[in-house]
Amino acid sequence: MRLSHLLGNERLKEELAPLFKEDFPQSVILEGAEGLGKRTAAFSMAKALMCQEKDGPCGHCGPCVRMEAGSHPDYRLFNPEGGLIKVDDVREIRRLSFIRPSESSQKVFVLNDSGKMNPQAQNALLKVLEEPRETVFILLCRQAEELLETVRSRCVRYALEPLPQQVVEEELEKRQPEKGPEARRQAAENCGGSLGRALQLLEGAEGKGSAVARRFLAALHQGEWQVLTACVEAGSLNREEFALFCDEACVGLWHLAREKGGEDWILSLYEYVRGLSARAQWNASVSAMSGGLAATCGQLLFAGPQGRKYDGSYRSSF
Repeated sequence: MRLSHLLGNERLKEELAPLFKEDFPQSVILEGAEGLGKRTAAFSMAKALMCQEKDGPCGHCGPCVRMEAGSHPDYRLFNPEGGLIKVDDVREIRRLSFIRPSESSQKVFVLNDSGKMNPQAQNALLKVLEEPRETVFILLCRQAEELLETVRSRCVRYALEPLPQQVVEEELEKRQPEKGPEARRQAAENCGGSLGRALQLLEGAEGKGSAVARRFLAALHQGEWQVLTACVEAGSLNREEFALFCDEACVGLWHLAREKGGEDWILSLYEYVRGLSARAQWNASVSAMSGGLAATCGQLLFAGPQGRKYDGSYRSSF
């Protein structure tokens, strides 16, 4: 399976390269922060599964052409707007999954923002993840922990990684050549590896959650008061904005962990924020979650021998 059109993500490409149609898992979780290209990756996987070539997609056979035209009868994208997914929605997906493919050997159902399924909807999905065999499910989410463990255990898990700055900058030059090189460079530098966010930054459309995340990441090298202020600001966000804040903060912490060699405090903070991102999909209080974040930062960065007094040696570019 070739995913040559997917930007970056060499590890994912290597994992999928040896897989042919008969080897592809029936149920897949594809996780990654907002703007990393989960829908693009899922579409490429579906296109490869529909292609007449064994190690497609070839891009020129009938199924590939119909996929590009949006007219392939055996491919479905559910919840494209990213709303809440209720049990009745899943029952309809189950019903459609038992209809035989029209022209391919299998159908591909992509469920966008699958982390927004409530527990009842996820339980309704469980049985259909294993049968029928003629339908492949690709569940897209920010992180797999948004889904019940019983759902995760029935799926093979793949992750999208943030893009290198150079890759983002090159893509911006192709898509937005009218923007100046300095504007493209700054957008690529401040997007946290997300092409989607970089495009927003170029258009001056940065969301509130993204802006607060950027200030939170910058506060990590400024001092305890600045970190507390950023956490209080995060507590004023609505649920959707807070989920985006968590996504952007995770991307920034991931980059920081790579730069600083995986120091324990960074990894601990990263895992904590990942957990908040999953909780934000449900009814957890945003103010309570931001308060917990402030306490965790205080413990990890500033609290005596148990914490790590941050020396400010890192200068964030986020």
